[in-house]
Amino acid sequence: MKSVLMIVQNFYPEIGSAGNRMKNIYLHLKRNGFEVTVITLKPSYPNQSLYQDTKFWDEDSIEEDVIRIKPDKVKRYTSNMGKRLLHYLEAMWLFIYTIIRLEKKYDYVFATTPPIFPTLAALIAKKKMKAKLITDVRDLWPESLIGVGVFNNKWVLKIAFFLERKLYRHSDFIIINSPGFRDYIVAKGVKEEAIQFIPNSLTADELTLKNLLTPVSEKVIKVVYAGNIGLAQDLKKLIAVAEKLREHKQIEFSMIGYGYRISEVEKEISSRGLTNIKMINAMNRRVTLHEVSTSHIAYVSLVEKEVFNKVLPGKIIDYMCVGKPIVGDVDGRAKKMLMEAKCGLVAESRNVDEICQHILTMASNPALREELGENGHRYAKQHFQWSKNIKGLINVMEASG
Repeated sequence: MKSVLMIVQNFYPEIGSAGNRMKNIYLHLKRNGFEVTVITLKPSYPNQSLYQDTKFWDEDSIEEDVIRIKPDKVKRYTSNMGKRLLHYLEAMWLFIYTIIRLEKKYDYVFATTPPIFPTLAALIAKKKMKAKLITDVRDLWPESLIGVGVFNNKWVLKIAFFLERKLYRHSDFIIINSPGFRDYIVAKGVKEEAIQFIPNSLTADELTLKNLLTPVSEKVIKVVYAGNIGLAQDLKKLIAVAEKLREHKQIEFSMIGYGYRISEVEKEISSRGLTNIKMINAMNRRVTLHEVSTSHIAYVSLVEKEVFNKVLPGKIIDYMCVGKPIVGDVDGRAKKMLMEAKCGLVAESRNVDEICQHILTMASNPALREELGENGHRYAKQHFQWSKNIKGLINVMEASG
C-alpha cells in the first residue's frame, strides 16, 4: 500500500475552499487504497471558538489519521499583515519540527500553497524520506499579495518568490485548481507535462441538494454572496449595489461570510444605513449550501487586477451545485467559465450600474433564472465531480510508483 504525507495549513473541519479541498483529496486518496497521514494546524479559521460547536465535526474517522499542531505565539487570523506573516513563519517551523521527529517514511509528500512558507517543510520531508513531492497550487501566492496591494516589503517578497521557485522546481508533480495558473508556473521552470488541472469539485451527495431546498417566495428576491470576505473580493461594490437598489423593496441581499475584511464590511453597511443587506455568520459547508439554495440569485466578485484573472473561484462551482443563476463581477478564467456554462450574467464594464441591471433582469424573470441555474447544475455534473477529477491525481501517482 502506497503512503502519503499531507502537509496542509487548512484542513477539516475548517470552513472555506482550502479546507474543503484538502478534506476531499484526503478522503479520495483513502478510498483509492492509499495510506494517508495529515499534518495540519488546529482549526482556527476564521476563529478558534467556531469549532467548539460539534456540528462542524461531522466525519468520525478522519481524526485517526491527523497530527494537529498549534501555534501558540502569534494570533493566526488578524488584520495585521505583519502578525499574519509571523504566524506563517511560526507554523513553518512547527511543521518542520514535526517532520524531523517523524520516524515513518512515506512514498509521497503532498503540500499545498498558499501560503508559501510552510511548504518549506514539504521540501525537507521530500529530502528526508526520499519521497515524490506533489504540490497543490490553489492561488498564486505571493503574486496575489502584490495584486491586492496590502504588502510590499521587498525583502519578504524576495524570499517568498525564491521559495516559490524552489518549491515548484523541486516538485515532482504540480496540481492546479485553475487552468490560468499553468503558464505562470511553466514560466518558473516547470515542465508542462508535470502540471495537472484538478478543479475544486463536488461530491455526489452535494449535487443532490439542488431541489432539496428552494426559495420560499417570489415576493422577496434574495441575492446571496457566500464565502471569503477577504482582500481579493471587491465586496464594497456589492454594498454600493445594495445601496443603489434600496428602493426596490422586493430585493434583499445577504452575505454568508468570514475572513480578513468582515469587520470593515459590517461597518460599511452600518455607516450607509442599509437595511436591505444582512450579514450571516459563518456556517458549516452543508448548511451554507442550504442557505444558498433558498436564494434566487448568487453573486461572485474579484478585485480588478491581472493576477485575479487567472483565478477560478470555488464559490462559482458551489453556486452551480445548487442550481443558482450567477451575477458576476469577474474577468478572465472566471468570466470564461460562466460564459461557457451559460449559467450567469457578467458585468462587462465591471461597474455598479451594470451589476444592478443584471440583478433587476434576473429578479423580474423567473424563467431566465431557472434556465441559467439548470445550465450551471448540468455543467457542474459534467465537470466538477470529485470522484472523476481525483483520477487525474491517482493516475499520476500510480504511474510514478
